[in-house]
Amino acid sequence: MAEKKPSRPKPRKPGAPLGAGSLSAAELDVEAEKVYALHKKGHSTLTIGRAMGLTKDVVERRIARARKNLPSESADDLRIDRESSLSDMVREAHKNLAKAETVAERNACVRTIADLNMKLAKLLGLEVPAKVTLEMEQVFTSQRDGVWGGEL
Repeated sequence: MAEKKPSRPKPRKPGAPLGAGSLSAAELDVEAEKVYALHKKGHSTLTIGRAMGLTKDVVERRIARARKNLPSESADDLRIDRESSLSDMVREAHKNLAKAETVAERNACVRTIADLNMKLAKLLGLEVPAKVTLEMEQVFTSQRDGVWGGEL
């Protein structure tokens, strides 16, 4: 079988950032804005990648690039919106926990609350795994008392 010659990568455009392939910085910014617009509409990274012919990693890098290019007011507004949304979801998860009838439903709610709290902490730049663990221990203790009658 004849061996194929290895293909040569396309030369980088002058002034293009490393890892950008043949795109210039301006072209990368335009692509990043398109990717970010789709991301803001709720499309997953895989869906965006398939639609634009990019890998998941490239899509994530384009989203990061677009966020980095946002004016500081827009980035602050985005954080506030995301924080509000996560807080609403935490409140709803607590309501669902109160309505849960089975242990499995309660455990699912507790996992959801823990996940949302970790996302909220990450958004706010906090490292609070011990606090979340403490909150979850309190939830488990109160749930255990309610489910098994308080006596072990």
